[in-house]
Amino acid sequence: MDYSSQVGSLIIIGTGLIVILVFVLLFLAVFYQTNLLKIKRKEAELLLKTSLESEKKERQRIAADIHDGVSGDLNAVRNFIAILLRTETDDGKKQMFSEIKGGVEAALENTRLVSYKLMPPLLEKAGFQPAFKDYLDRINTSAEAIFTLTDNGSGYQIPAEQAYELFRILQEFTSNMMKYGKVTSCSFIFSDSPEHYQIEIQDNGIPFNFKEQYAISKGAGLKNISSRIKVIEADFEQIPVEKGNKFVISVKK
Repeated sequence: MDYSSQVGSLIIIGTGLIVILVFVLLFLAVFYQTNLLKIKRKEAELLLKTSLESEKKERQRIAADIHDGVSGDLNAVRNFIAILLRTETDDGKKQMFSEIKGGVEAALENTRLVSYKLMPPLLEKAGFQPAFKDYLDRINTSAEAIFTLTDNGSGYQIPAEQAYELFRILQEFTSNMMKYGKVTSCSFIFSDSPEHYQIEIQDNGIPFNFKEQYAISKGAGLKNISSRIKVIEADFEQIPVEKGNKFVISVKK
């Protein structure tokens, strides 16, 4: 082999090695970026889960403090006033005690309501479905809209960790419907299969696109829904309908 042929071979081999090196470097760069994104995504998911778990524990603590502390003290005051009312003979004082008793009972009812909103007691005692039905019964007594719940009779025994997040998701939906949607009726349909729990939500309110509203919304409502759906790894879908809105949430068993 003459000198020029040797130089030509060396150039080809060198070029080949450089190309291989470039591909290796590109592969390593893509591999590093992909893994870095995975790590950041897992860190973000863990942070979100920890944040929501902390919020849940804080709600439980405050609800327990209100129920056991403030409600207990108000009950004691109400009982003491009831004794004064039975023993007092002066009509003027009896009227005053009666008014104080009414004020204490109103304060007691308000503390119960705050405690319930923070952590519905039925959620831990009876589970997701009875707690949500109780929630709908309560808002049906005061809201102009009618909320209904139907199920396939399976009992819907959702694990506690998912039950809490699902309850907050549906609670956020109902609040948004009443605040912004001008809803007069909404149905919640619970069903399940061997693989999934499914919740169908359909209302007759102002139509909106969840993804578009989520992208431009400055409020916390839609972001709370999206975050909680992500934490329980549920599937969320908006179904096009002629009137109102329809959403389906599926949770793996």
